[in-house]
Amino acid sequence: MRLVAEGLGRSFGARRVLRDVSFELGAGEVVAICGANGSGKSTLIRMLAGLLMPSAGQTWLEIAGRWLGAQERRSASALAAPGIQPYLHLSFTENLQFFTQGRGQSCNAEELAELVGLSGRQSDLVESYSSGMVQRVRLALALSAEPVALFLDEPTQFLDASGRDIVAEIVRRQRLRGLTVIATNDEFDASLADRTLTLTTGRPT
Repeated sequence: MRLVAEGLGRSFGARRVLRDVSFELGAGEVVAICGANGSGKSTLIRMLAGLLMPSAGQTWLEIAGRWLGAQERRSASALAAPGIQPYLHLSFTENLQFFTQGRGQSCNAEELAELVGLSGRQSDLVESYSSGMVQRVRLALALSAEPVALFLDEPTQFLDASGRDIVAEIVRRQRLRGLTVIATNDEFDASLADRTLTLTTGRPT
């Protein structure tokens, strides 16, 4: 499998955020996208996940020698990002059921709760969770899709040391399934990657 970005660019009105971003990522690989605030990390990862159209260039996801169409690509990908909010009035398990049923899938909520460190709390309403626990819910929601391409935007935000270990384990497991893209300014997150793509004034270095 391969994730290919070729000459990606993105503008919001007259403001150009990204330009000429090109790279290729293969099965089992992890890349970290780093850069200052406003450099376009989150914008780039959303384009790579197929959730935002580029203003220039193209990006493809290939599995078993076949380039995926837009719908197939979304089904094969998952994003965990600060802007993704679980439903506060639902429990961890209810959130997972809601999101997976919407995709026509099912999941093992107990197994995912154990993986992200929420065993024993999966029946509690998310509104009772700390910010770090909500971050663990975001990770679980992404993993529930069993993605081939996993996209993580600031994955250790709000997490303690045990939470960081969980992210490292998630990345390790994903190497066996597919590929991982991490958008981050955190040294720990970046250390999980095989290579780093640094954005400077919207361009990669």
